[in-house]
Amino acid sequence: MEQPGFPSPLKKESRRTMPRRTQLHPLDSTTLPYIMTAISSCVQEEAGSSVLSGKPLSIYKLFQENQMKKGIITSVVGVCLLALAAAPAFATDLTADQALTKLKEGNERFVSGKSMHPHTDAARLALAGSEDQGKHAFATVISCSDSRVPVELLFDTGIMDTFIIRVAGNVVDTDEAGSIEYGLAHVNTPLFVVLGHTQCGAVKAVTAATLGHGHPLEINIPPLVDNIGPAVKRAIEKNPKAEEKDIVPAAIVENVWQSVTDLFMRSAKAREMVKEGKVKVVGALYDVSTGKVEWLPEDKVASILAEVEKNPKRQMQAMADEGKGHEEHGSKKEEHKAEPTQEKEGHGSVKK
Repeated sequence: MEQPGFPSPLKKESRRTMPRRTQLHPLDSTTLPYIMTAISSCVQEEAGSSVLSGKPLSIYKLFQENQMKKGIITSVVGVCLLALAAAPAFATDLTADQALTKLKEGNERFVSGKSMHPHTDAARLALAGSEDQGKHAFATVISCSDSRVPVELLFDTGIMDTFIIRVAGNVVDTDEAGSIEYGLAHVNTPLFVVLGHTQCGAVKAVTAATLGHGHPLEINIPPLVDNIGPAVKRAIEKNPKAEEKDIVPAAIVENVWQSVTDLFMRSAKAREMVKEGKVKVVGALYDVSTGKVEWLPEDKVASILAEVEKNPKRQMQAMADEGKGHEEHGSKKEEHKAEPTQEKEGHGSVKK
């Protein structure tokens, strides 16, 4: 819905040619604070704080009663529009760093009990029914399916803000890699986050199995969590004298990096977008007992990418050939692995 005084949403094809942070979308409840702050700031700068005299803000009366010159009015409006264009609520083309800042700020609000629950009103729902999510979403996130990890809530984001993939153990196999590619290349999010979490049941199960005291698993679970095996083994190798309760937290962090590795191994497109500076990949760890997200070292991603580029097993084809199925592209589950995964013992347990 177009609002008086504001342009209607820009067409998608014009997005990449426009300067960053200058596109506006229709108003909703989260944009109003930015508007009032920007206008108030502009008027105070142009008219002087003495003119306001503590009275409620009314631009019309302010201009009328003080007989401001037309040039000053034009200046105020111009400066206000610039401020509005720069306001975060209007940004639809954030950089990766700006997107990361929004997630960090959202988590800080969540932890402090000051969540704003943005973009959850009827206006946003109406917008979702009429616009491409690529105009609004600013981050792709893969997280665990665990009920203790409510991604939109812990980042204080709303409808059309984040493109989310959830799977047990936040693992990256064919389906997840394809979903991530869609989020990066088609939803156009500049940021990809691998979000692990404390007390991860999938990592605990694989750790127990690797240490020789796992329990029988339903038939589809071992092939789901087999990606976690290399992460657990690295955690054990790095902490040879640690007890199981201490290995699990280390394995959870290693599993974040394993998911980054598996994405780069499977997706030539993701590697290409990162190398071209179109996408930033970061790892993070969510503490289910505090709500706090710990952001892992960003330079680790660069070292993983460098190692994957040396691996002859990495996927080299970025695009599917028209008319061919995925089997013809070598994208089956067991291919493009960074290192051998655990073997299965029958169908119901993971072999150590």
